[in-house]
Formats: sequence, C-alpha cells, structure tokens
Amino acid sequence: MKRFVFRLEPVLRWRRGQLELEQNRLRELAAERDRIRMRLRELEQHRREQESQLLSRDALSGAELAALEAWRLRQRAERERCQQALLEAERRLAEQRERVLEARRRVRLLEKLRERRYGEWQAEVERQVENLAAESHLGRLGRV
Repeated sequence: MKRFVFRLEPVLRWRRGQLELEQNRLRELAAERDRIRMRLRELEQHRREQESQLLSRDALSGAELAALEAWRLRQRAERERCQQALLEAERRLAEQRERVLEARRRVRLLEKLRERRYGEWQAEVERQVENLAAESHLGRLGRV
C-alpha cells in the first residue's frame, strides 16, 4: 500500500506562510496604532502638567502669555496630526484584518481538502486490507 500524499501540500505550506506574513503585518499595524495612542496620552498629560504649573503662578508676563499661546497652538496641531494618524492607522488595521481573515480562509479550505483526501485514502486502505483478508481466508478454505 502506498503512503498518503497530498499533491497540494506545497501550496498549503505556501498559504500558511502567507497567513503568517499577514498576521505579522497585523501585529505591526496594531503596534503602530498603540504608539500613536500613547503619543496622544503623552500630549494630554503634558498639557495638564503645563496648565497646572501656570495656574499655580501668581502672574504671567505678556511674553509668557504669548509663548503659552504659541505652545498651545503647536500642541493642538500635534494632537490633530496624531488623531488623523490614528484614524489612518485604524483604517489600515481594519483592512489588514480582512487580509488575515482571507488568508486564514484559504488555508482552512486547503486543510479541509487535505482532510477529505486523507479520509478517502484511509477508506481505500481499509478496503484493500479487507479484500486481502477475505482473499486470504478464501485461500485457506480452498486448501482445506
């Protein structure tokens, strides 16, 4: 009896490799999104610290007020840029999730085909064993 051979095994290995690549890319995009979220939290924390320091002071000069306003404008621009980057990262992450699902579906399709072919091969092996046993039994009966 010949051993089981799934002719599409190289394709299945390649698809599994593709799935792994897509999953790695998903992890990278999630890490990028997390870095952007962290930056937004840092900006907010820095803003609170600056406001707390300013509120604790008795008086501010005109130059300090002007510098504070310029800082606030830069901070707001940075926050808006990070929020846009976060939206873009979320969009790319959603697209990548779809790619991972598709790659997983392709792998699973080949795995199911492999399982079905293995079941067919196993049934054929069992039929051959049964036929061999029946022939052997009939051969013994014929010699008696």
